[in-house]
Amino acid sequence: MKKMFLVVAVIAASVFTLTAQPKSEGDKAAYKAKMEEMMNVRLQMLTDELKLSEAQATAFAPVYREYRKDISRVADKRRANVKREELTNENALKVVAARLANTINTASVKQKYLWIFAEVIEPLQIEKLYRVDDRIAREARKIAHYKK
Repeated sequence: MKKMFLVVAVIAASVFTLTAQPKSEGDKAAYKAKMEEMMNVRLQMLTDELKLSEAQATAFAPVYREYRKDISRVADKRRANVKREELTNENALKVVAARLANTINTASVKQKYLWIFAEVIEPLQIEKLYRVDDRIAREARKIAHYKK
């Protein structure tokens, strides 16, 4: 658990350095390298947590990368980040609707990948994957919230 918290802290800290849009080619390359580094850390952590064999890890990595891309795509569409103190009667329903749409879209991606993951890892590993992946996301959000 402590190891996961440290990894999540590193990932979350890296996210803060990546929030600004890269402007120059050098910035874009650094951004891409940092994102790849974060993905490699996440894959290594999942490999350890799920106790994947070498063959499973090799087959799992490209599928997980596509899964994260799909999750990011649906999450990017719903950006309705409004601070609580800025929430009003006029925008509250839009914020709730956006969050619910995100939940539905994310669940749809998870449902789709359930069967794709089943081709490369065991069912118990899939169950743990979704738990660990959700925990990483929750911890990263907490860290992001406190860093603001």
